Amino acid sequence: MGKNFSCNNLGQRKKSDFYETPYSMTRQFLKARPWFHVNTILEPSAGDGAIVKVLQEEFVGVDIKAFDPQTVSGYDYLNYHPAHLFDLIITNPPFSLAEQFIKKSKELSSRFIALLLPLSYLHGKGRYDRVYNDLDFPLREVFVFTRYPMLGDPLREDGKYRTGMMVYAWYLWDREYEGKPCISWLDNNEYVLTRND
Repeated sequence: MGKNFSCNNLGQRKKSDFYETPYSMTRQFLKARPWFHVNTILEPSAGDGAIVKVLQEEFVGVDIKAFDPQTVSGYDYLNYHPAHLFDLIITNPPFSLAEQFIKKSKELSSRFIALLLPLSYLHGKGRYDRVYNDLDFPLREVFVFTRYPMLGDPLREDGKYRTGMMVYAWYLWDREYEGKPCISWLDNNEYVLTRND
């Protein structure tokens, strides 16, 4: 009998769907491509601010807005109506609401959307029709981690983490992109904890 990758069937998935993103996972993604003309950023599922911390390091002087429906009363991203669009919306969304987050982000982003999701999110006929077949705001690139990161452990300042059993990837949508989606890899081997760490 194989192991269950996400612990969903074992009753171990967190009810809040809250899994902090190790700092290195966001750093590697942001350094993997140039980010031109990004002046406003929204992190709509910020939790305790793990992604925001890296955004503040990488985008000095950029207007970064962040909130989380789990922690800030009154914010419901799916019913959020800001006064302006954001150049980049980036988040590790509740996986149970991923499709709704994608749809809402396409309404609120002027250029880029980046979501951290399981690699398995690529498959599915309904998802293909509703999400990936959208040529008005197309999927540009999928950044796949070469090792399985473990989400849910306490964050370490050095960005290291244990290996888990689910493959994760950053999915990047670009409103101005024309062409088929590309696949890139993020070699995260140096961030995987060893017995000596």
